[in-house]
Amino acid sequence: MPETTRPRLALVSPEAGRPASGDGSGAAISFDEAYARHAGYVAGLVGRILGRNDDVPDVVQDVFLIAHRRLHSVRSQGSLRAWLGRIAIREASRRLRWRRVRLFLQPARTIEADLVADDGAKADLQPLVALLYSTLDRVPPRERVAWVLRHLQEEPLDTVAELCGCSIATAKRRIAAAELLLRPILGPGEGDE
Repeated sequence: MPETTRPRLALVSPEAGRPASGDGSGAAISFDEAYARHAGYVAGLVGRILGRNDDVPDVVQDVFLIAHRRLHSVRSQGSLRAWLGRIAIREASRRLRWRRVRLFLQPARTIEADLVADDGAKADLQPLVALLYSTLDRVPPRERVAWVLRHLQEEPLDTVAELCGCSIATAKRRIAAAELLLRPILGPGEGDE
């Protein structure tokens, strides 16, 4: 029986290896669509974590630069928001770590209470929000992020754990550690009295 010669290597276009979106539509996720749908969410999340408006555009830009390079790895449009949230948290945490280093070298900047308080918040709450964020600046980034997600973003624990890339038990420990540091301004917690 004669052996047929088949080529061992073949050229394949880069699009052939790219997975479909997996949402049933078969269409790939475009960067422009991802940005249009999720830039506001990313900016709001980063703003709540950082508490400063001047850092938000830079972090949002970093998040979408990463997303632009890796968007082909997202399997479905349904998982895109959580994926962008994890990137945003990682980049915001990186910014928080640098901020803690610089905290010793330069005076503290003011907190923009309108960025983190609800639109209907009274003006007399703004000093409390500033106090909260100035105290949060002394909380380690992992604990701060978990606490902000749980209490300011009002995310359920399983979402906090997913966004932080940890287990639910670890998320609970991080939130509790942040609450210990925040207790002087928040007052006693449940069961502490």
